[in-house]
Amino acid sequence: MHSDLELEYKHFEELDSTNDFLRTLTPSTDITIVSTDFQTKGRGQMGNTWLSNRRENLLFSILLQPNNLKASDGFVLSQAMALSIKEALDNHIKKVSIKWPNDIYSDGKKICGTLIENTLFGKLVGRSIIGSGININQKSFPDGLAAPPTSIYLLTNMETSPSYLLNSIMENFTKYYQQIQEGEYTTIRQLYHQHLYLRGQCCWFQDSEGEFLGKISHVETDGHLIIEDNHLRQRRYAFKEVKFLNINQNINQ
Repeated sequence: MHSDLELEYKHFEELDSTNDFLRTLTPSTDITIVSTDFQTKGRGQMGNTWLSNRRENLLFSILLQPNNLKASDGFVLSQAMALSIKEALDNHIKKVSIKWPNDIYSDGKKICGTLIENTLFGKLVGRSIIGSGININQKSFPDGLAAPPTSIYLLTNMETSPSYLLNSIMENFTKYYQQIQEGEYTTIRQLYHQHLYLRGQCCWFQDSEGEFLGKISHVETDGHLIIEDNHLRQRRYAFKEVKFLNINQNINQ
């Protein structure tokens, strides 16, 4: 698919946060990409801190102003970025999947986190800032992190250029964003489900009612996760309303 989208790249040695930098920026192109070697106030989902060693990883955010994208369809931007990162990482490592809503996992460990901030104009997404942190060359991580982390280096024993990976991601994302601008979301949603971490596998989860056994069924167009429990009840969750515990090893699949 031919794309006429214009991209502008900005890189800084250090920023408080790439998302924060873009929040006050007036874009002059279709997609503005800001990357940095180090963030002093990097953020993850729900106010979590994103920890990253200086110059070892890829830290970037992009600013978009989509055409006629309904707020109820806004999750497709998250899906497009997750796919773009997953496909770029496929060129370097194996067993890459998307953990709902948009983390990237490799062989059961977290390699990327993404924070999306949409500004609504009425019922439409007026502006979207998508910030991602990808573990590339980091060789060790702090203890006690909620999700076991990994990096390209730990998986391959080889260093990777952050700028090279960013260019690969944006090549993928431009393709998907062109589809979004044309109102075509179906392919993105289908591919997202194909690569969804642990979809269809019997796992233990925990919600406000306690622990239960179930399988991830699908993700709705607005981003809600649907889990079917072992009583065939469909349970619906927004982000942070359910916690994945572990794969159930004693259930016939």
